Amino acid sequence: MAEMTSPDDEKRLPVAALIVACGVFLLVAGVILAGPLLPFGFKDNALPNAPREKHGVPAAALQKTFRLAVPAGARDASYLVLPGDGSAKSGQDIYLRFRTTPDGLKAFVTSLGTTAGDLTAGNASLDQDDIDSVELPWKIDTRGRLGGLYAEIPEQGDTMGTALLTVDETDASAPLIYAHVTV
Repeated sequence: MAEMTSPDDEKRLPVAALIVACGVFLLVAGVILAGPLLPFGFKDNALPNAPREKHGVPAAALQKTFRLAVPAGARDASYLVLPGDGSAKSGQDIYLRFRTTPDGLKAFVTSLGTTAGDLTAGNASLDQDDIDSVELPWKIDTRGRLGGLYAEIPEQGDTMGTALLTVDETDASAPLIYAHVTV
């Protein structure tokens, strides 16, 4: 005997599917709306390419781009590169910190087109507010012997660069250099 279905059963099947679909839709909408109220958070990967501090000496190509020369033997180095927005007036920035020798300090300052004698004692040209504005964890100790320098980097092509430099010479044998270079 063939199984028989009543006309009522045939009408109930589409209605049941519609009720299940509406239930799933309401459940998803509830999760979306309640998401911000949940006690746990979701990791935001919206900006995976956000600039981050890198440890070590910048690569030779990067140093050439910013027209600077980190001296050989630099240690405790880290840097952050902030690209420009692509407009003709927007420059690229590099924040750089490293420890070197007195001769290394002279070589680095020379690479910026100036001399170590141009450092102004007691002047932090690159200050803590500038470091904090790019969310770097560096702290410029104002209790030490600081020297500062503002330099215009010689023109290359159609761009001229600038450099802000603060040098902590508390340990004269190993000065700590903080630099912000824009090209």
